[in-house]
Amino acid sequence: MRSQLDQQDVESKNTPASSKNASEDQNAGHEYEDVLQLIGSFGRVQWIVLLAAGLLLMMVINETMGMSYITIVSQCDFETNSMDKAIMSAASFVGIFFSSYFWGYLSDTVGRRPVLIYTTIAGNVLSLCSIFIPNYWFYVFIRFGVGFFIAGASSTTYAYLGEFFTPRHRPIAINYASLFVGISTIYVPATAWLILSMDWSVNVTDDFAFRPWRLLTICYMLPGVIGTILLWTLPESPKILMSLHKTEEAFAVVDWIAVKNSGKHLHEFKVQKLKAEASCDGENILLISKSAIATIKKMWKETMPLLKRPHLVNFAISCTIMCGLFFSSSGMGLWYPEIQNRLGQSDSDNLTVCNVIDASIDQMQANITNKICDDHINTKSYIDTITYGSALTVGYLLMGLILNKIGRKASIFLGLTLAGACAIALIFIKDDVAIVVCFCLYLVLPGLCISIVSGAVVDLVPTNLRGKAVCICLMLGRTGSVFGSNLIGILLDAYCTATFGVFSGFVLSE
Repeated sequence: MRSQLDQQDVESKNTPASSKNASEDQNAGHEYEDVLQLIGSFGRVQWIVLLAAGLLLMMVINETMGMSYITIVSQCDFETNSMDKAIMSAASFVGIFFSSYFWGYLSDTVGRRPVLIYTTIAGNVLSLCSIFIPNYWFYVFIRFGVGFFIAGASSTTYAYLGEFFTPRHRPIAINYASLFVGISTIYVPATAWLILSMDWSVNVTDDFAFRPWRLLTICYMLPGVIGTILLWTLPESPKILMSLHKTEEAFAVVDWIAVKNSGKHLHEFKVQKLKAEASCDGENILLISKSAIATIKKMWKETMPLLKRPHLVNFAISCTIMCGLFFSSSGMGLWYPEIQNRLGQSDSDNLTVCNVIDASIDQMQANITNKICDDHINTKSYIDTITYGSALTVGYLLMGLILNKIGRKASIFLGLTLAGACAIALIFIKDDVAIVVCFCLYLVLPGLCISIVSGAVVDLVPTNLRGKAVCICLMLGRTGSVFGSNLIGILLDAYCTATFGVFSGFVLSE
């Protein structure tokens, strides 16, 4: 009995010491960001990650904004009106909305890289299948599925990219990855112009003809294929590995980055260990639970910190702003080729945008009466959209130069104020060049602010909440796209002036 008491006394004395040693061991080592500074915070690996991330973002824009042309050239095949076109355009955004939170949670639970790779592959496969769909509603359903899967790349990309950079370089990196959004806005009309200029049709069945617009979908998915191949050669984010308590794997990845960037291993920089990151438990409920209710409860529990202090206020503000930005840039952007196509078909000068749209309605009614279906896209629509994409690309380049100088808040305030003024001007101006300039600024400036807000969300939350936070923020942003696109589909033909008034007020209210 005495020996047992002595043993317990010894254990009680050793327990605090062992606990202290464990705590010291956890805090030992170098901070991940400090190590990045040593091995090269903007080296070869970071450039490859930036390229892969940019191509994935480009694929997302191609698949969503590319529908703005497909809705026009498919209107004879599917016999669609303005509301049908709005539904077709919004299908991918609705899919993104429904799945974004799940992919965000999964990226924080199992890692960024597998989510990016497998969701992109699934999205590309469905997109390929969509070119063979003859039925309108089945086509809309498949496009919903495409959006459901590309949501993984839509938001997880920002978290994956940001974690390869130091906080100092992170906003610039995210901004330059978003530069591919501008490149995509040039790529979409340029490839459409090339493909849709062809005039051929292959009758597969009595009810289904394979026309050039279906081939266009293959061109839109190519950046995603290349981005996935690049991503396959890259490692998982070291930050998420540390968050999942895989410190040895994280160290091996950082050592790989060091070799690629500098030609030296970490021990040559006198780095023997990375400091462990405090995070939630590493339990993967998706793998160990057979209960859907238990999984949902766990997901909700791990998301709750975003809805509490100190994250609640900043996160709520970011989500609100993001919704307004997508409402303005994507909601109106989906209709930009359609509006420009109507402007290009007008023979009259000295007319406002709404005057031309009113005249186009009369022409469409005449076509219906005469049973004429016109799915031709005017050259002006391609040129003006390429101009918009070029302006967006230049905007991202300029934003990268001035972002650190004037700050995020000032950039967003100035951009949205000017965008709102341009939307108001579109109601009154009649000059063709001025209309294009104002339209471009109205679409470009809120679009630039999306990457700024996404970068802010990455910085505002810890690693274990980052994927969920960005996905939820962009998910709510996509609701703005859906709402804006469908609002235009309802109001544009009947209440054109009111439509531009609503959009200008929405931007200025942000």
